[in-house]
This record gives sequence, C-alpha cells and structure tokens, in this order.
Amino acid sequence: MKKKFLVVFFALSLLFAIGCSKEDNNTNGKNINEAIPVETKKVEKSNLDQTIYLVGTLYAWKEANLGAQTTGRIEKIFVEEGNEVKEGDILFQMDDTQLAQAKIQYEVAKDDFNRMKPLIEQGSISKQQFDKVKAGYETAEYAYNLLLANTQFKAPFSGIITSKKMNDGEVFLLAPGGSGAPAVVTLMQLNPLKLKTSVSELNFKDLRLGQKADVQADAYPGIKFTGVVSKINPTINSATRTFDIEIKIPNDGRKLRPGMYIRSTINFGQVSALVVDRSAILKQTGTFTFYAFVTEGNKAVRRTVKTGREFNNQIEIIEGLKEADNLIVNGQVRVKDGSTVNIKRTGETK
Repeated sequence: MKKKFLVVFFALSLLFAIGCSKEDNNTNGKNINEAIPVETKKVEKSNLDQTIYLVGTLYAWKEANLGAQTTGRIEKIFVEEGNEVKEGDILFQMDDTQLAQAKIQYEVAKDDFNRMKPLIEQGSISKQQFDKVKAGYETAEYAYNLLLANTQFKAPFSGIITSKKMNDGEVFLLAPGGSGAPAVVTLMQLNPLKLKTSVSELNFKDLRLGQKADVQADAYPGIKFTGVVSKINPTINSATRTFDIEIKIPNDGRKLRPGMYIRSTINFGQVSALVVDRSAILKQTGTFTFYAFVTEGNKAVRRTVKTGREFNNQIEIIEGLKEADNLIVNGQVRVKDGSTVNIKRTGETK
C-alpha cells in the first residue's frame, strides 16, 4: 500500500514539473520570437542630378612679392596700398649709384664696338682685337641691364598693390624674415580670382577642365557667381582620399576678395544609380565597414555594402544590395542578423 502511494506521488510530481517547464518554455519562446516592427523600402535604380558641394577659400589669380635681388637702399616707392597699376609701370626704384657707373661703362664699350665694326669689315684690325672689344661690350651691356632690372622695378602684370612693406630711404635686406621672402610691395591680380578646394576621389572620373561651377560667398547672401574648373591636380591624397582643384571666377565688379569663404556646386548632369536613403546604411564601430539589413520572409538579414557617390540625402550602393531587395529603412538599429521582424512598407498606414 505504501509502495503504491509513493508511485502515485512521484507521477503527480513529474506531471507538475512538466507543466511548469512547458509554461516557462512558452514564455521564453514568446520573448525570443517577438517580432520587431520595421519599415522597408524596395531598392530601385533612379535617375538623379549628380551634384557635388564644395567649400574653400578665394585667392588672387596672380600674386607677387616684389623685392630686389641684392641688398640696397630704397630710393623711391611710387605706389601706395590700393593703387591700381598696369603691367610695365614702375613700382619702386633702388639707389642708382652703381647703375650710373654701369651705364657709363656700357656707353664707352658700345662706342668702342661701333668704332671697331667698320674696321673689321675693312680688314684694318685683326679678328682677335675685334672679338676682345665685342666681348667687353656684351659684358658691359649685360651688367648694365642686370643693374637696371635691380634698380627700377616694374609691375610684371596688371593688378592692385595690396601691401607696402617699406618706405623711401630704408635699406632693403636680402634676408628672409618671419613672413617668408623679403619684399618691398605685394601685387595681386584680383580679376579673375581662383577658388582652391578639394574633391572626393569618387568624382575624379567625372570632373573636367572648363566645367561650370556655381559660386556663393557668405558675404553676399543670395547672390550667385559663376566660375569654371581651371586646374585639376592629377594625384590623389592618400590620407584624405581627395584631390585638389582650382575654379576660375570672373570678378569684374571686384565684389569678391582673396580670403573670402566660398561655397560652390558643380552639377555633372543626370546619372542612373542604385541609391538608397543614407540613414538606412549603418557603420560598424571602429571600422570603415558599412552594412544594411534587408528582409527575407519575416527575418532580417545583414548585408555588408560598398557605398559610392552621395546625392543629397541618398547614397549610391556599389556592392551588397540589388534591385527589388526589401531594405529596412526604419527600425534597423534594433535588429540583428536573423531577427524576426514585423514588416511595414513605407507609405502604408496601420
């Protein structure tokens, strides 16, 4: 009797334990398989305006820091800051004592050469004598022209004097200072100007010399200027994955000035590309790996992707996704590879 009682008690205990286990499993299973709400959007190819947005600083088209090739006293500076000059105008003159001596020597040598010329033609002097006089004349001429170029300094191009660094009577020292090479005046050409900026390597194949660029300056909100690509650096910076370009900007009204902060856009026209919302693409922490989630049935599947060009709030997908994939565009930060999802198409209402 006692033995039968123990058997019945053991059976009841076993049934109770099984029931509790099933209840726990059902509860746990419910938590594990709970569907995460997400929104998806089909991946499609689109025709988009391919536009790049650039920022940079304006520079003078030409700039020259003008100084003598030798140490000497400044006789006279003929310009002030802000003066406009034309190519060939005299800007300043150094002490001409040596120039005067060189001019006398040059004129004497020139007279000797002119006297000897008919004599060599008549055969009255030897070729050796004539060559000696000719060499003396050419040497004196070279020395005079060299001193002349280092005494009277002319504008190498038309522009504006933007800096006068010395005054009449001061001694010009041929020694670099804290700001670089020594100079008496600085000349800049302000029409046109050039914008220096950098472009992503992804656009290297699209950029061409002469392409139009729209330009805006923060100093003139609402006013648009137009430039053209005038220089493309043929190498890519391995650290930044960018290359440098210059944009030539006409500046007839001289509203723009060197040093201004500039925004520019270049439109390459329409391009067909596989593009998705940039927010749908995630980046793996601490790496340069990008990924996204698509749905297969009611499961989320992780895909590693390679991105390309950017179009406003969209980004090109080069690898990892294909047309008609159901891309998770909302809720992707909550899912993992293999998560069960409750799918809602974008644009649907509950």
